[in-house]
Amino acid sequence: MQAGKYTLGMLASLLVIGALLTGCERQSIEAPTDEAGLTIAPEKGIFDDLNITTAVSTSIRAEQRLENLNIQVETDKGDVRLHGDVATEEQRQLAEAIARGTPGVHAVNNDLEIK
Repeated sequence: MQAGKYTLGMLASLLVIGALLTGCERQSIEAPTDEAGLTIAPEKGIFDDLNITTAVSTSIRAEQRLENLNIQVETDKGDVRLHGDVATEEQRQLAEAIARGTPGVHAVNNDLEIK
């Protein structure tokens, strides 16, 4: 019986702590500003490249005709580089088409090799 009371007490404590934490203020992440206080919004930043790389990689892996292939994706300022091995020219072109169709991609360097 004491084990049940102990568990109930712990549960109540966790609920109170959770309620307190929910009410805490959250710190917002603000964009960096320059000396004049103007927001610096880089057109092509590292976060954009990470998002593009993730989107291209996810789309390639979701394509059934490209599954089980080791295609690496690298992005630099919106320029995507595909490298790795594919079995056919069709797969090579398909991977490039997926990359080109991804928002934010400026150019695609297709270094995929047919093996």
